[in-house]
Amino acid sequence: ELERPVPLADAPPASAMVYLDDFQEFQAAAQMLFATQPLRTRYLLKYRRCDEKVVLKVTNDRVCLKYRTQQLSDLKVIEAFSQAFARWTCSTNLATLDEPDVELAGAKEAAKPKGKAKKKGKAKY
Repeated sequence: ELERPVPLADAPPASAMVYLDDFQEFQAAAQMLFATQPLRTRYLLKYRRCDEKVVLKVTNDRVCLKYRTQQLSDLKVIEAFSQAFARWTCSTNLATLDEPDVELAGAKEAAKPKGKAKKKGKAKY
């Protein structure tokens, strides 16, 4: 009689779908999922106009992580996560996923509008 291997406690079920309530927890779980299988992990953002909800989904076909929100204030963190995920997919070193992107920070600084210089001269009345 063959013995079945004992599943690990940390291993997710064959097809687990998890809705996470905290965005920081979702981002950390998505990063960990990407680090384990970078070639199989993908990201989807869906806006449901009828419900006015945004649903984020990160999956590798075995584990599906989802986060949904109706808060307008979450748009900035969603945008930052989208940029981070795109950066992860282009990264060659998975050990540096946590580090901030220096090139992106420099590009943001360069794109900031400069203040207008005041003109000196006669005032028109």
